[in-house]
Amino acid sequence: MDLVYNCDDNYAVHTAVSITSLFENNIRERSIRVFILGNGISGDSKNKLESLGSIYTVIGRLELKKNGSEIPGDYLRSVKVTELEGFEERLKGYFGEGMDAGKFTVTALARIFAPGHLPLDVERYIYLDCDTVVLKPLNALYNAELSGNAAGMVPEPTIYKEVRGYLGLGEGEPYFNTGMMLVDKKLWEAEDITGKCVSFYKEKNGRLPFSDQDIINHSLRGRVKVLWQGYDFFSNYHYRSYKSLISYAPWYSGCMSKGDYEAARRLPAIVHFAGDERPWYNGNHNPYRGEYEKYLELSPFKGTEKITGHEKEMRLYHIMNLVTSVCPFIRDRISEGYYRKNYRT
Repeated sequence: MDLVYNCDDNYAVHTAVSITSLFENNIRERSIRVFILGNGISGDSKNKLESLGSIYTVIGRLELKKNGSEIPGDYLRSVKVTELEGFEERLKGYFGEGMDAGKFTVTALARIFAPGHLPLDVERYIYLDCDTVVLKPLNALYNAELSGNAAGMVPEPTIYKEVRGYLGLGEGEPYFNTGMMLVDKKLWEAEDITGKCVSFYKEKNGRLPFSDQDIINHSLRGRVKVLWQGYDFFSNYHYRSYKSLISYAPWYSGCMSKGDYEAARRLPAIVHFAGDERPWYNGNHNPYRGEYEKYLELSPFKGTEKITGHEKEMRLYHIMNLVTSVCPFIRDRISEGYYRKNYRT
């Protein structure tokens, strides 16, 4: 099982939390290799991240032995950080001096170029954003049938309608979140998806509301297998009913059933902290904050204190989430207003 992350030093702690949760919940997997594409990761952070491989190789073998399970001779956990030297300058070589990731860090763009930084023996991989925690085994996801598509992703029904319009998506076409991608590396390279992403970015002069996510949605249009919502479950969807989602995004009913959505809501496999109510902020009420805190304390970054100064925002965001559970249309109106104020095309 191969996985890919990209992060800078600011997100090294969260990446360690995600990898720790991955290893903890996939003890029985024979081999897990994690590749991190880094942009300015410090030496200390790199050492801590890579140490997770040797730590969990030992932990996993001990756990299997304790349970009386057979221990494969090649049982392995590895974490490899590849620093993308001069990444921003190299991006300008691809995109030109006008390169602009908008409200997002340029590090996120690394996922577009990931296949070119992986070993030749990688055939498919799971890409994960570093603001995720893994709560279940991922073997079913990793082995999912892609039906000839270059990638598998999870729909994002709460994407702003203006974004769908800007990308020219048809009435029934899904928009996907790229916080989790199951990628067929060979097909990605054979179809030059990276080249298509670069071309589309240039075509739009970098004016994309959600940066690389919009680029990938356009470049993989018609080449994505819809995967279960529980493989990329936004933590604020905890407050959203299926009915409210299809009311906002009628197209969602064509790719996710109510039963599948409710199963994801009850017990997701991967939680994505995609809203502003992040579990590393002091005063947050994120419904999955306990999971983040548990894996933080098991990670090499144990004891990292929460970020202060956002307590008022956390209270307001939590109130909005509570309102969402009873009056989702209010949340939708607030979100649309936020989009018009803070994003540009």
